Parts: sequence; C-alpha cells; structure tokens
Amino acid sequence: MPELGLAGFRVPALLIGAVVVIAMATLLLHLLFPPAKSRFRRRTVSPNMPKRCPFCRQGLDEVERHGIRIKVCPRCQGVWLSQGELEQIIS
Repeated sequence: MPELGLAGFRVPALLIGAVVVIAMATLLLHLLFPPAKSRFRRRTVSPNMPKRCPFCRQGLDEVERHGIRIKVCPRCQGVWLSQGELEQIIS
C-alpha cells in the first residue's frame, strides 16, 4: 500500500510553508507578549459586599416575597434568586 504524503493530496509547498511561518510567528508573539489575564476571572465575594446586577452593574435591593428575601435590580427590574429560593416560592 503506497503512503500518501502531502504531495498525494496536491497541497502546494508554498501553502504549507505559509502555514508553518504563521504558526511560528504566532507562537513567538505569545512568548514575547503574553496575552493579558482574563478580565472575567472569578472573584471572591465577601458577605458584607453589596451584590450587583450582572447586566447593568447597579446595586441590588433585597425585598421579601412570600417570606423569602430575593434580590431585585432597581434599574433593569431583574430578579435574582439564590439556590433553592425558586422552589420555596413555588411550594
């Protein structure tokens, strides 16, 4: 069984060389200038820190509904529930 190399697929050598050069240049750029750290890293939240709306970054107000304290955004009217609060409201 004959082996199929890149010549068997009729890939131009110039194209292969260009891909190799681009890959090497990208690697070199990442080594010389590492990408900035992600701005979406997870932060530790202290219990005393006021909660903020994930959409508009406004401080959330806590209101009581059916005996359960939920967070409401005064700007965009978003409602934010903690784990298990939806089940408590429904039942």
